[in-house]
Amino acid sequence: MKKSERLTQELLYLQGKTTFHLADLMETFAISKRTAVRDVQSLEELGLPLVVETGRYGGYQILKNQLTPLYFDKNERYTLFFALQLLQKLTDSPFDRSYQGLRRKLLQSFYQGDTEWLEKMETAVSFQGVPQLTSTPILSALFSAIVQEQVIQFSYQRYQKTNKNVQPYQLDFRAGYWYCLGYDCQKQAFRRYRCDAMQGLAPTEKTGYTLQQLAEKQLQQQVLTQTLGYHIRFDLSAKERLWQEKYPDMAVVERSSELCLEGHIADNELGFLADFLLQFGPTIKEIHPLVLKQAYTENVRRMLQPFATD
Repeated sequence: MKKSERLTQELLYLQGKTTFHLADLMETFAISKRTAVRDVQSLEELGLPLVVETGRYGGYQILKNQLTPLYFDKNERYTLFFALQLLQKLTDSPFDRSYQGLRRKLLQSFYQGDTEWLEKMETAVSFQGVPQLTSTPILSALFSAIVQEQVIQFSYQRYQKTNKNVQPYQLDFRAGYWYCLGYDCQKQAFRRYRCDAMQGLAPTEKTGYTLQQLAEKQLQQQVLTQTLGYHIRFDLSAKERLWQEKYPDMAVVERSSELCLEGHIADNELGFLADFLLQFGPTIKEIHPLVLKQAYTENVRRMLQPFATD
């Protein structure tokens, strides 16, 4: 690690601390005592306000509310702006902050309003992808419920309206929509909800699980319900699309000249997987098990039916 990078990491490490010893830096960053002494001197030169505490148990005291602001070098600033460009695709975010507002603040902080530099940089790199297709103003409330481990109630309407009591666990964005994975308290099982179909969200008095407990419950559910194993063989030309479209619990496996998609699903997810495979057309060479192959071929038959001739 370069010295400049290590000093930045040390500043982050010291945030929130009131005292520290050389041994803390030596152990945390795997450096010698001599290097730790030099680093402390460099941190002082950067503006870290230190008072030396003498004696057997002495060390360094950091004066309260006087930590120097973090310094970002040129490449780190580029990285921040490039990451922010991803927010341009999202109408809403879980943090209730817009791209334009963050862009303006960072520009003023780093370049005192030098918009010409930023316009050049934003022209140089562009992120392509499906933009957010529907407004989802409840993301901030969902994010708050996740980190506070709250159970919430809401009405949910995709095909018919139902009332739900759910502890949200995870938010993800896919193909233009925000989804929430949550633990349904009535069904005692995890379900995935389209966030734009959730309305009237409100916290309940019910005690929620910790995030660690939810992670364990999700793993247990997968073991108990995802009992149907599948194996689909593809032409090698499907490799790029497979990696782009696969879900996290799907495994892409390459064996010499063979490309396969493998995993396990619950019985009630068979139709979903058969629909998912339609996008790969003639690149599919083999489908197992038979029940999945039958569901897939039935989908193909229904697609061709309107074009059948007498």
